[in-house]
Amino acid sequence: MAKRMGVLLAALAATLAAQEKTPGYLGVRIAPVDAETRAALAIPEGVEEGVVILDAMPDAPAARAGLKRGDVLVRFAGAPVRTPEELVAAVRARAAGEEVGYVLVRGDGRIEGKLTLAGSPPEAPPASLDERLDRLQRNIEELQRRRAGKKGPATVADWRKAEERKLEEARARGDRDAVRRGEIRVQLLKEMEAEGVRGLGERVDRIERKLDRILEKLGER
Repeated sequence: MAKRMGVLLAALAATLAAQEKTPGYLGVRIAPVDAETRAALAIPEGVEEGVVILDAMPDAPAARAGLKRGDVLVRFAGAPVRTPEELVAAVRARAAGEEVGYVLVRGDGRIEGKLTLAGSPPEAPPASLDERLDRLQRNIEELQRRRAGKKGPATVADWRKAEERKLEEARARGDRDAVRRGEIRVQLLKEMEAEGVRGLGERVDRIERKLDRILEKLGER
């Protein structure tokens, strides 16, 4: 009886230990393989499925393993990954400290390797005012580059229509996060149209004026 009880207690302890394991963390921003990422990152035409790495966070497992922007993960932990949701689920299903294999496409070649997952980093504190202004300035510069290179929609109305199409696609997939982000983008673009904003250049001008007003107010304090 005592032996049987010992076995049961050991099994219970193992179960609780497994439940207490810290979920794995990879440290990447990702996107699906679609027309937008294919054009922006020069993904080879033969790659139809996978998850595109937009950024690898410094000192995170992906960056330490050499993964970088433009790589397309096609297998992770022995299974194919076709969507960002599949990769997120695969990472969270494994514990911090676990070694997993991966296969990625980089240019015309395929790379196989292994990496060790980390634990999720602590939640970042709210961005400071300086960080928010820096981010706003980067957004302005990106819009200016798009305008100079004539990339993307020519008008806010075209932009809104493109976002509405993406929103419907997200709803059809049942991707709640993408739906939430899409609804916010569409609403912002509708408000810009209501304000009479027509093109990206005008949007840049308005953002710059708002930034100037913020800096002026800060200077008065």
